Amino acid sequence: IDAFLTPLFKHDAPGATVIVTRDGRPIFRKAYGMADIEAGRAMRPDDVLRLASMTKQFTAVAVMLLAEEGKLRLDEDFTRYLPDYPKPAQTVTIDRLLTHTSGIPSYTGLPGFEGRMTEDVTPAQMIGRFQALPLEFPPGSQVRYNNSAYFLLGAIIERVSGMTYADFVAQRIFVPLGMRDTAYEGHERSGRTRVQGYRPADAGVASAVAVAAPLSMTQPYSAGALVSTVDDLARWDAAIAAGALLSPESWRTLFAPIALPTGHSERIARGWFVGELQGRATAA
Repeated sequence: IDAFLTPLFKHDAPGATVIVTRDGRPIFRKAYGMADIEAGRAMRPDDVLRLASMTKQFTAVAVMLLAEEGKLRLDEDFTRYLPDYPKPAQTVTIDRLLTHTSGIPSYTGLPGFEGRMTEDVTPAQMIGRFQALPLEFPPGSQVRYNNSAYFLLGAIIERVSGMTYADFVAQRIFVPLGMRDTAYEGHERSGRTRVQGYRPADAGVASAVAVAAPLSMTQPYSAGALVSTVDDLARWDAAIAAGALLSPESWRTLFAPIALPTGHSERIARGWFVGELQGRATAA
């Protein structure tokens, strides 16, 4: 594993943390490259990093927890839970939000999004940026990766549970599973600092990378605002394998690939991409 990974990361460039488990136990754990190029700090295996869209896994599980408690249904119109949202021309269910088949425009693809990334917004303010836009396709007819859908799911979780999204995922998922270093960024309990992110440098700049553009974490919200470590993600993987938190039926629902009206089965499930590798089912 080390021989495969070492050539992928330069010692003086942005790095990564890696863990490999077998039967629920770590068999390889190592960090590569730099955590902070300017300060000369190398990556450590227990460093905290942003999860970005891996946040959607936890949002999907949060929705299923509420569904099991009878507080919402996947086959219901999502506007039942967000009554201030203008009803789309066609019914959009919670399941359409989970499976990226809603047709609602994704706010990260709207003109001007990158120029407003540093603004702190409330969920209602962000939803207000896209709620009046028409559907891009009939719900259920296409798959189109959608951050608006998972943002709306976070707002539904808050409305139905009476808790903030950050508190709900912490109290119902992270604390029960012992994921001490996983949190909504800005709500960390461990006190450890998140690793600095980088991006490719602009043309004409001598260095190959630059510090990533600032982003208010109110904007990715339930679509991408969580941070974690590889150790906590290994705990998460073990919990999924053990069927923790949810019933077997709910886990099957989450990992079931969706089918479009054409009969074509997609790699999209609910919070995960699913597929096959060397004859074994995979989810990421």
